[in-house]
Amino acid sequence: MDEFLNQEPRDEEIPAEEAAAEMPQPAEPIAQAEEPAEGPATQTSAEESAAPVVQETQAAPEVAPAPVVTPIQKIEYSSLTPAANHKPASRGLKFFAVALALVMLLSVASAAGYYAGRNTLFAAGRHTVKVDLAARPKNTDEMTAAEVYNAANESIVGITVYNTAGNSAQASGVFYTKDGYIITNDHIYAEVPSAKFKIYLADGSERDAEYVAGDQISDLAVLKIKSGTYKAATFGDSDELYNGEHVVAIGRPSGAESNSVITSGIISSTGERVRGTTNYSEKVIQTDSAINPGSSGGALLNMYGQVVGITSSKLAGVNYDAVGYAIPTRKCKRIVDELIKNGKVTNRAKLGITYTAITSVIAEINNYDHVGLYVASVAEDSDLYGKVSEGDIITQINGVDIVSDDIVLDLIEESVAGDKINITVVTEKGAEKRFDAELKANIGESSYSNQASSGNSSQGGASGSGGPDGSGKTFDFPSGE
Repeated sequence: MDEFLNQEPRDEEIPAEEAAAEMPQPAEPIAQAEEPAEGPATQTSAEESAAPVVQETQAAPEVAPAPVVTPIQKIEYSSLTPAANHKPASRGLKFFAVALALVMLLSVASAAGYYAGRNTLFAAGRHTVKVDLAARPKNTDEMTAAEVYNAANESIVGITVYNTAGNSAQASGVFYTKDGYIITNDHIYAEVPSAKFKIYLADGSERDAEYVAGDQISDLAVLKIKSGTYKAATFGDSDELYNGEHVVAIGRPSGAESNSVITSGIISSTGERVRGTTNYSEKVIQTDSAINPGSSGGALLNMYGQVVGITSSKLAGVNYDAVGYAIPTRKCKRIVDELIKNGKVTNRAKLGITYTAITSVIAEINNYDHVGLYVASVAEDSDLYGKVSEGDIITQINGVDIVSDDIVLDLIEESVAGDKINITVVTEKGAEKRFDAELKANIGESSYSNQASSGNSSQGGASGSGGPDGSGKTFDFPSGE
């Protein structure tokens, strides 16, 4: 797979070498946000048009302009003139001082109230939750699809995302805890600025929920219903999944207020890598269970009624059928727990380079002496800055030959910020050098915006001419696992 690692390089990142512009670029799946059911399909770029397109399953209508959030207005203090009968100057000064103090007090109180209100959503529920991943039951027969549906239905919700400008979208969610934390996808509100959330329960009742936190890279988000007790889903261990295992998907593709819908299939792959709209390479679960618009944030379950993934996207195109993706619960737990506790992901690892993978075939075609990662650029916040140059090839990490960039992606996902790795590099002049490098924090951002413009930009994206193939395509570094 021909892609670049991108660790949120800064604007000053070093562009890629233009000298190696002849390397072919293999196509790979591309994850894109699902267009509204009634709208046109998302278009891909010219160089990606031949590749299959992964569409996220959120359905959102065209966004109309939303009102701009008005900031605190500056209060102008005009001088106060004493009345004619207030002869003593001291009384006038006292009156001015008292009036000014009152105005300042009101101003401070207004500002405090504004910022408190503005941060209410983001401050909601900042505490640690304890949700363990359950092991697969032993000596227990699998349930039927109907039994799984009945066991999990109360834990699956419909979500209407809306704002006062009339923008809206439909999605699904899963109760993570009994006190009202809900897991869904981050992309569901990307086109709905200042989003509000209406939750529809299995019994037909509805609740208001608040935004807690979200993460573009993993495409996970957390909402919270303020009060009440709910049926949390049982979360299983996605590492126990195997190819060919029967699973079902439950969500609200027919609309948030409708009953949940169940589809069945198998696990096609437990560790498929796809590239989302943020360009980050993600390892996901692939299934042939139908995942349709509105199912974003729904549940993928094994036949013991355990949630093993959060449905997020599907492969779209006339040449592809029944290819859906879900975020594994191992990743979900790590990301969601951190979102609830810290409001964002803070310990995810990054290396901080853009690269093109040189496989044995590419090396033979282009007369390279080594396989590995051809370095296109190094971010200034990377520990490799000043140690590795454009055109160098990383041939080993921790003594393992880099015959595929999946080796690096997997290693980084299994690491956390602060971990150290040993790197072997062959320079452009053919010299070999080894050194340790510390993985930095790949702090995530959310698609949520309280501005009139959604501001849904890919984070960590890099510009430049790319690596040896000169395609200009950059691939962001994955979320760390």
